[in-house]
Amino acid sequence: MKLKNHFIIFITIGTLLLSMAGCGQNVFKKSGHKEKTEKKTLTIGLAQWPGNLDPADNYNGWYVIKYGIGETLVKIGKDMKIEPWLAESWTQVDDVTWKIKIRDNVTFHNGAKVTGDAVKASLERTVKINKRAPQLLDIASIEANGNEITVKNNHPNPSFISALTDPFAVIVDVTAANTMGEEFAEKPVLTGPFKVKDYVKDIQVVVEKNDVYWGDKAKLDEVTFKYIPDSNTRVMALQAGEIQVANNIPVESTEAITKTGNYQVVGASSVRTHMIIFNVNKPGLDDINVRKAINMAINREDLADKVMEGSGIPAVGPFPLVLPFGGNELKGYDYRPEEAKKLLDDAGWKPGPDNIRQKNGKKLEFTVLCYKNRPELPILLETIQGALKDIGIRINIANVENITEALMKGDFDAAIYSLNTAPTGDPQYLLETMFRTGANSNFGKYSNSRLDFLADQLKTTFDTRERNSIAREAQQVVLNDAAFAFLVYPKSYMAISNKVKGIVLSPSEYYMLNSDVTVAP
Repeated sequence: MKLKNHFIIFITIGTLLLSMAGCGQNVFKKSGHKEKTEKKTLTIGLAQWPGNLDPADNYNGWYVIKYGIGETLVKIGKDMKIEPWLAESWTQVDDVTWKIKIRDNVTFHNGAKVTGDAVKASLERTVKINKRAPQLLDIASIEANGNEITVKNNHPNPSFISALTDPFAVIVDVTAANTMGEEFAEKPVLTGPFKVKDYVKDIQVVVEKNDVYWGDKAKLDEVTFKYIPDSNTRVMALQAGEIQVANNIPVESTEAITKTGNYQVVGASSVRTHMIIFNVNKPGLDDINVRKAINMAINREDLADKVMEGSGIPAVGPFPLVLPFGGNELKGYDYRPEEAKKLLDDAGWKPGPDNIRQKNGKKLEFTVLCYKNRPELPILLETIQGALKDIGIRINIANVENITEALMKGDFDAAIYSLNTAPTGDPQYLLETMFRTGANSNFGKYSNSRLDFLADQLKTTFDTRERNSIAREAQQVVLNDAAFAFLVYPKSYMAISNKVKGIVLSPSEYYMLNSDVTVAP
């Protein structure tokens, strides 16, 4: 009887083993020698690229946050309001003093705890390295006490907290930075839900899940960001399945992308402005009448409705109209080509034999820098080129790979440029970084004492209505000087595979990859 029972047990076990083996063979065949649990991965094609991955260096922090590897103390929410991030809370003690409490469960990628001392060291490093930071943060001193810091400004700074949303203020492990040296710029130690796995300059960045992340763990295991500056190449890579997400999609490509049913194109208003920057020190462009004539010769409605196929709004001033300090009440430049001609005539710029205007032997001929990372810019500039020829001004177009690098050199006549004018949701950012005399991004060497006075006034005004009023007056000063030609306020377009969930377009354009992004089977 026992033998019979043992035989039955043996047969039963054998049957189970065969069944399990059969299941194993099915999995083996189905997976093609792969592991049972495959990694969840995503590939994204981007039009712009950082110089390296040190967030304090230049504008690299914008990409560090976009890649999901770095975080600031506070961030801009969907409604452009400031929200806590690494900071749990903040309090304004007086006009120049702020107390900021850091979350007590945050660690860096290497497991080191993020303390008040670590945040203090990181912000001090940012101020030392980044050229924009001293102006915007205006820090006199920082004291650390446990997981709290006390920051004193040199002057009253109502936009201090909003300035902390700037990606240059990503919190880094300074101890690691000092130890790693140049390697830190390729594999920074930060706090985000992802960390750098591989970095190939101007080619790709691969990030992987951060298993010690303080918040909700990432749903994706690995994400590859590829640098694809040409818009047509990005679209082709998307259609070929080489990437699942592509930013800065040309509006004319949206129909071809969506008709397959595999992708959606998401469009959203931004706080970005397409503009022409004039180098006001260059002969010809140092004449305000020439700059005003150029502004009057540009048909902004046609640029927005025809050239951009309705994906832009005609610009008035530097800030989009959706902002409370935007250009609704400003006096901009209407399309008046005949008045532009008369203005040039009265200023002594007369048509030559080739119909190009000249004065004292100097022709009204300029070279305008352009770049293709934003696909609409070359088309806009070609349209403007024709309009200016009609009033006797010749412009030559020179395409450059890195527009910021070209502008920083300062040796240019003019440039078409796309700028996120209020990424922190506050007007002071642009006044301090681009319009103020000697500002780091004042590429055209514009200077106006009244503008500088208003920028100083804005820095010490806390009332929101007064700040908006000052910002509008400052914009009118810039418009009156015609130091720029503000063209259109564009929408942002991103193509996303229907399988990708959790990616949203942010008006500030800082944010992309986060813990919630995932890919459906």
